[in-house]
Amino acid sequence: MKIDTRRKVDSELNVLHPSHPNYSLRGINPGRFEAILNYAGQEILDVGCGSGVYVLHLSDRYNIRGVDYKRFDSWQARPELFSIGDAQVLANGNNSVDTILSFEALEHLANPRQALSEYFRVCRKNLILTVPNCTLTPGMKNSGIIYNHWIDRTHINFWDMESIAKLLCDAGFTVEHKQAINEINLGAVTMEALGFSGVFARIGSRIFRLCQSKKYFMTNLVIARKIA
Repeated sequence: MKIDTRRKVDSELNVLHPSHPNYSLRGINPGRFEAILNYAGQEILDVGCGSGVYVLHLSDRYNIRGVDYKRFDSWQARPELFSIGDAQVLANGNNSVDTILSFEALEHLANPRQALSEYFRVCRKNLILTVPNCTLTPGMKNSGIIYNHWIDRTHINFWDMESIAKLLCDAGFTVEHKQAINEINLGAVTMEALGFSGVFARIGSRIFRLCQSKKYFMTNLVIARKIA
């Protein structure tokens, strides 16, 4: 099932730019949100939940909890839904939740394999995971353009789609679905290079995006099923 990230998935969503640098201010991402609706079980653990935006938004339709390495002020809205913990040593019991969410977490961890081992132990059904897409095409290399997550100093692990899928298989999961999400708009930098600004840059950027024959994406989304 291909996830259509262009479709508005929920009128309540407050979607911020996917590359927003302040994790505590990030809103719901359409691609990740639709993956939850399509693939998650009823009981969910969001590992590396950050501000808890998914937990808070989905708590009325799922039995969902969040865990992160530090406390966020936004947890005060529903403190009983959150806890402090380590993705590499989860406090949850074996097979205690249907689905693990892990959005932009593994790239920060010293031992991502251990975290995946914990995800496999704790979930009954599946894992919905995203990591930054670290594929660099020849054109990107020749132009000197790279994804901004390459220069995020908190990132210590880097994967393309195939390598993250292999890591999940090595952890015991079966990859059910994989998809690149969060398309980059190269029109913005193109208009800037041509000297356009304001409304002309915005219009030109939209036209450029429509004319692109090759798309570039920031994020790898993988749905991995646990086969007991």
